Amino acid sequence: MATVPQENAQGVRPPATTAKRRLGCLAAIVMPFLLLFVLISMPQWLHNRELDGLADRFQSYPLPPDTEFSDQEVQMSVALRGNSNHCDYRLRFNLQTKLPVSEVVRHYGAAKIGIEGGWVEIIGWTPSKTPSFPLAFDQRQPIIVEIQDNLHDPSWDFRCW
Repeated sequence: MATVPQENAQGVRPPATTAKRRLGCLAAIVMPFLLLFVLISMPQWLHNRELDGLADRFQSYPLPPDTEFSDQEVQMSVALRGNSNHCDYRLRFNLQTKLPVSEVVRHYGAAKIGIEGGWVEIIGWTPSKTPSFPLAFDQRQPIIVEIQDNLHDPSWDFRCW
């Protein structure tokens, strides 16, 4: 039969009981901060998941003809652009293409890759420091394409205030 630890004659508890009590007090102090962190971070995690989904839909959409990625890096951000209480998602990527910028923008404008409830805008341009001679033998030019999916609910995400 197990015995309950008793205080000794000086009123001191055994070390195991004191350690459990200290651990309980530490948990009671840390737990509210942990819950606050989760509460503040949850909207950011949800917006990041939406942004990742947008990037996945973009990358799985077929490229325009005679076009390829310059690199596999896609720049992504969640922020407030403009003056209101909403979240905007932005993807920016680099392409090499024989097509004019307007055709590439039209190609991605026809894609239904935006997040429901948003307003998608496709912007394309050539870098300002493009050399006057082609770097490739097939006459491809570098193009930067930006997809902005705007006007989403900020839901306590501090990046969107």
